[in-house]
Amino acid sequence: MPENPEKVQEPKHERTSGFASGFYEEMSKKPSLKPLVYHGANSRRVQEIPDIIPENPDKVQELKWFREGLQKNNSSTYFIMSNKDQDFNQRLNVASTFSLELYRVLMGAFLIAFVPQKCGDHICSVGENVNRDDALSRTTVAFNSLTLLAFCVLYGIEVRRENKLITYLDVNKFKALDNDSVGEALQQLEPAKKDTILAYDVYYQKAGYLCSAIFSCNSVLSAVVVYMHYLDSKTITVFLTNLLFMSLKVLDVYNTVNTKPNIFYSAYLKNKVQFNDVDPDKIMTIKVEVEEP
Repeated sequence: MPENPEKVQEPKHERTSGFASGFYEEMSKKPSLKPLVYHGANSRRVQEIPDIIPENPDKVQELKWFREGLQKNNSSTYFIMSNKDQDFNQRLNVASTFSLELYRVLMGAFLIAFVPQKCGDHICSVGENVNRDDALSRTTVAFNSLTLLAFCVLYGIEVRRENKLITYLDVNKFKALDNDSVGEALQQLEPAKKDTILAYDVYYQKAGYLCSAIFSCNSVLSAVVVYMHYLDSKTITVFLTNLLFMSLKVLDVYNTVNTKPNIFYSAYLKNKVQFNDVDPDKIMTIKVEVEEP
């Protein structure tokens, strides 16, 4: 290393991701820390850390750990590990959101079960709401059950679609988001994996339209039954709240799937994360045979 490192021109560098980015950005503010080498491997970038003790003693162990990690693993390995962390965080987000979705579909499907209603001189219990003898109430309960079943199928397709997107694709802020650009990126996938993503997108779209139709019928029938057993202002408030739960879900599904063929929005990762690149460890490998002379 030169005797006067401050006179050495600092090489240009791009943004990195994960620990390398945050660590580099913080350490590069120190005048005594200058990056020695910046290199890339198959466009997978990582910043090498200089063999200099940081001015902040709290960062000594982090610097030692990160340098040892770079020595044991090449740039490609580090990038893939960072990408797998992104996949794990995305799946964790999906799992936490899905639990709330189940509550929403239960309350929004059984509109007559959980809305306060009048039965003679008292408030109806849940059992009384769903066990009435008249034909209209029985038909409405059947539609409530059908709505719940339809949305369970929708959620099943939705979760499978989300898992395929997280597994095969990536969220790359440095690449274009338009339909043609994403289509070019999809060419790096094996044809079977690409077809699977497109197929689940179509399944999700058709299931969303079917659920919207069933939910509309269910809402009308439930509104009539609830009106016939009106109790007080709570009846309207709870009914509209549960109706709004499902209406927002239906609208969300419509906005997610009503796109061009190669636009893949996440159903769970807000604010509408769009998958626009192929996951690096899923890029198709092309074998080229060279004939020896």
